[in-house]
Amino acid sequence: MAYEQQEWGTYAYDESKSLAENIAAAKAVDALVTVDKIKHMEQGIANEQVGPQGEAGAPGKDGATGPAGSDAKQIKSGVINEDKSGIVTGITVTFTDNTTVDFSVNKATE
Repeated sequence: MAYEQQEWGTYAYDESKSLAENIAAAKAVDALVTVDKIKHMEQGIANEQVGPQGEAGAPGKDGATGPAGSDAKQIKSGVINEDKSGIVTGITVTFTDNTTVDFSVNKATE
């Protein structure tokens, strides 16, 4: 069912009247916002019909190639370091630019 727009009157608040008199005067000219009018608007929004999904459009053109990113370091190799007893003491990682990072390994304690 199509939404039926409400007719709204116009009313300017009159300082010489009481609140009750102003409300009654606004209601008399259909200018008072009421729960029923708000519900009517809410129902109109809820009833808004949306048609079925249309077919996909044709693919667009490819965009321009973006700028090249920086060459990030990647791990080239890793070596597990052991002491004379075969206990792992650390790890050395070598990156593609031949820089290295040493990681220490500590024995876990309870």
